[in-house]
Amino acid sequence: MAKVVIPSREELERYAEADPLIHPAEVLAMLRVLRAGEEIQNAILDGSLRQHGISGGKFAVLIILYQRREDLAPSELARLAGVTRATISMMLARMKRDGLITEEADAQDGRQKHIRLTEAGLSLMEEILPAHYQRVSALMGRLTESEQEELIRLLGKLTG
Repeated sequence: MAKVVIPSREELERYAEADPLIHPAEVLAMLRVLRAGEEIQNAILDGSLRQHGISGGKFAVLIILYQRREDLAPSELARLAGVTRATISMMLARMKRDGLITEEADAQDGRQKHIRLTEAGLSLMEEILPAHYQRVSALMGRLTESEQEELIRLLGKLTG
């Protein structure tokens, strides 16, 4: 993934002179949020996920299946993971190849598929989730509880 590029304030001010809807401080703030998100994701998803050959996208799908503990249609997995159907199809094919999921046809409508974790998928999640949550806790532990609540409030304000 390409790193978020943060332009200089001077560059943004040049754009702002031509377009009054551009506010350099706001653009810089958002780009810093995006850069921080990248750095946080890299810090959290290192080590054991890469060691197991799991991308962030696959990890999101594995968490959904692990938490739900029920069969899900690929379209529902795509919606919950925030990816396209084409992307979920590729991820599921690789996860099936790796023995992490099973895919079964619906008994009433063979065109519909049901996805669930295999025992190997469950075991993998039980192995890697504690270390994952430890990394999240260590990172968020840099903030006080009130700072964490404020961060959540501010992010909620941005995302609606």
